[in-house]
Amino acid sequence: MKGLKALVVMLVVAGLMAGAVTASASAAAYKHYIGCGISRNAKPAHVCPRQSKKGAFFKSLKANVTYSVCVKFPSGKNLCAQAQEAKQGTLYVNKITSTIPGRHVVSWFVKGKKVGSTVFRVKR
Repeated sequence: MKGLKALVVMLVVAGLMAGAVTASASAAAYKHYIGCGISRNAKPAHVCPRQSKKGAFFKSLKANVTYSVCVKFPSGKNLCAQAQEAKQGTLYVNKITSTIPGRHVVSWFVKGKKVGSTVFRVKR
């Protein structure tokens, strides 16, 4: 019985490691983050003031791609910007105009696959 438990634990760990390798491989192809501002100088942030400008930043590091970016608002509503063209090595920003206090989830997609997701909060 102990041998079976050990085997199950090893399979679970192996599965988690395989998922981590896949996630890091796609993460290396793209850079994405939220900034409290929309200029190229905006630093990555996880909390933004209510009245500040907010941006979802995206850069493709290995190829020209078409991406989508979606925001899930605290109300549960989803809003997506589809078919955004990104040339390799160029930083792009999509404005997030929300002033709704609370947790927002931003996700980026390339060829229908999620390549990243970031949570940020708008302060009251």
